[in-house]
Amino acid sequence: MTAIPHDGATEAARQIIHHHAVLRRGLEQRTGALCGAAGSGAPFGRPLADLRAYLDAEILPHAGAEERTLYQAAASQARGSELVRALVAEHRDLAGLVARLQGPAEGAEAAWTAESIATLFAAHAAKENDLLLPALLSSGADLAGLLTDMQTALAAGPAAAGEGC
Repeated sequence: MTAIPHDGATEAARQIIHHHAVLRRGLEQRTGALCGAAGSGAPFGRPLADLRAYLDAEILPHAGAEERTLYQAAASQARGSELVRALVAEHRDLAGLVARLQGPAEGAEAAWTAESIATLFAAHAAKENDLLLPALLSSGADLAGLLTDMQTALAAGPAAAGEGC
């Protein structure tokens, strides 16, 4: 994988990479709380509710906003369209796993699903950081403008960000 070199990264790319790290850590923290409770036989309803809320408020809207900004820009490149298709498919997989957490769940099943979500998200964010962002930068895309568009979509709420990617 080709990582964005620190000295050559634009401020927008650094902000996106940082935001992915913040999202990943938030997801790992909530997943850890759920798995810890479920694994010890303790009540896990509150950690599960916290995880669901985080996924619905942060992760899924972020995915939708990416599809409408970064992915659209990358899809216009010949090789970018294949990458974008793969990333969108991962968003669908992520949404499917999130849906599994919405109903009643046994502790072990909820923990397994949460771990699957965290693992998929970490790998997905790494692909965006290591493949998508360098492709956008090398194509001359206005990454700062795309980031502003993403932030605007997220600030406008779930419908504008494309909740339910």
